[in-house]
Amino acid sequence: MKTDELQQHLSPEVAAEIQSVYWYDEIDSTNQEAIRKIRAGELKKALIIADSQKQGSGRRGRKWISPAAAGIYMSLLWPVQGPSAALQGLSLVTALSVKTALQELGINGLKLKWPNDVLFEGSKLAGILLELQSGNWGLCLVIGIGVNACLNPADRAKIDRPVTDIASILGSDVDRKVAIAGILDVLVKNVHRFEVEGFSPYQQEWNHSDCFYNKSVDICHGKVQMTGKSEGVDETGALILQTASGRELITGGEVFPTVRATPLGAAT
Repeated sequence: MKTDELQQHLSPEVAAEIQSVYWYDEIDSTNQEAIRKIRAGELKKALIIADSQKQGSGRRGRKWISPAAAGIYMSLLWPVQGPSAALQGLSLVTALSVKTALQELGINGLKLKWPNDVLFEGSKLAGILLELQSGNWGLCLVIGIGVNACLNPADRAKIDRPVTDIASILGSDVDRKVAIAGILDVLVKNVHRFEVEGFSPYQQEWNHSDCFYNKSVDICHGKVQMTGKSEGVDETGALILQTASGRELITGGEVFPTVRATPLGAAT
């Protein structure tokens, strides 16, 4: 079985910690299935994987194209302790974890786009969607991860932004079980560290990998748009934006390279 083969690639510590692994041929989305399990009372560390998704989604309600065996579609169900506000930086930590795992597969030159995209030469390779569920039983986090593995031209044409995949970068397919195990091993270790130390230990690594660090950007959050120079993230994972009117800390929204000149003299 796929789940048994996956277990063989996991580190013993992670294999012992993840209490259940569910692998579906096709599903609406791994995040939705994780949320259903939480609402049904399954409050344990569990991994949900799918070969394809009918309703895969990313941040801001975007559709994540999820054809059969063309990507990694996984969600980690993780009960959490403490206030939800403390989780702000975990999306960034997840992106860093995916980047590290992909580097271990031999993919170099990866960059990050705040708060949670993994890019290769400006094209999107992976994305993250975190969703928090709460109830009288406490808090449970769903960490959704999507990585493009081997998209065909027709699937690429359906995506409204530049994308790439592992096969295009490496010149060969990758065993998805090996890739999933690698991501999970790094992620679980980093989540544990984050629970104890917060985002601060990851701040420098993130800023070193940030594709827009020290560049002029537009921040779009709903109907609000701001322009300024990105100065990386602070110790909580908030984006530091130097605008014409002063320094702003951004905790939500999407970053784009600015197409306008700014009065800050920032590089574009």
